[in-house]
Amino acid sequence: MKMSLGDIGEELGLECFGPKETEISGVASLEAAGKSDISFVQDRKHLANLGTTRAGAAIVFDDVEDCPIPHIKSPNPYLSFVRLVELFVPQFRPEGGVHPSAVVMDGASVDPSTSIGALSVVDEGASIGPDCIIYPQAYIGRNVQIGAGTIIKPQVSIQSDTEIGSRCTIHSGAVLGSDGYGFINDGGKHVKIPQIGNVVVGDDVEIGANVTVDRATFGSTRIESGCKIDNLVHIAHNVFVGENALLVAQVGIAGSTIIGKNSILAGQVGVAGHISIGNGVIVASKSGVPRDVPDGAVIGGIPAVPVDLWRRQMAGMLRLPEMLKEFKKLKRELKTLKERLDEK
Repeated sequence: MKMSLGDIGEELGLECFGPKETEISGVASLEAAGKSDISFVQDRKHLANLGTTRAGAAIVFDDVEDCPIPHIKSPNPYLSFVRLVELFVPQFRPEGGVHPSAVVMDGASVDPSTSIGALSVVDEGASIGPDCIIYPQAYIGRNVQIGAGTIIKPQVSIQSDTEIGSRCTIHSGAVLGSDGYGFINDGGKHVKIPQIGNVVVGDDVEIGANVTVDRATFGSTRIESGCKIDNLVHIAHNVFVGENALLVAQVGIAGSTIIGKNSILAGQVGVAGHISIGNGVIVASKSGVPRDVPDGAVIGGIPAVPVDLWRRQMAGMLRLPEMLKEFKKLKRELKTLKERLDEK
């Protein structure tokens, strides 16, 4: 694909500086770009790289005054570059239809524009909307509902009664709607509690590879619209994840917990069950959250506390060897002083 710099500016709705006829045929980082590529400045500390890059053009901040190559000004160069990548490297979309080796059970409904890949199974009563892509070896369970434009990657398992909105992406190995972890003890034997609820996923949700989302015991486990979930996250039964929340890799959320909208749980955060994390909360990586958290809090540590206190705790831990050495010295001095006093 080739575009002129002027056409790129028009496509992005941004102003061009330099020869508008500059021909661009690719996108790349400032370090890797060649003369036919367009790149971008991710942050201001990389502005100096504009003087050494071989890129034919760049997307820069609005207030950049002196750019040595043809450029486009943007209030958010990274975001503009992402949109440009989507133009130059469009996502592959297979044609609509059902592969001969796929199985669509009687009573299932698949829009003709949707692609069902090789060896996939769409079970009874499932409904898949228009323009979806179901890649090979995926399982779509009984009575599952999938909205328009959703992409299900290979080897995903969507268990019965799960509801998925429009324009979602579910990556390989994810399992939605598996049984929640519920047992009751009967004379030393663990008896399984039936998990008869479902999973409901909103619109524009992305769920990473090998994520597991348990169905509810009763009612629904819910992931609201706009959430982005990284690889290897576990969401237990009856959890509610609010709009636009970000769950980073290896987060684990125990049952019946509420995660507020626009919250961020960094990598390897563990959250106890039956608690509420407010809106706009940020939890630092490797933290353990055992109790409710108010809106807007920034917390970290095990157990998680306000981030300023956590930082002081971490600083104190770094000083522990020195403090222990000082304590032993004082203990020896105190013993010596006591012995002298006893001699008198």
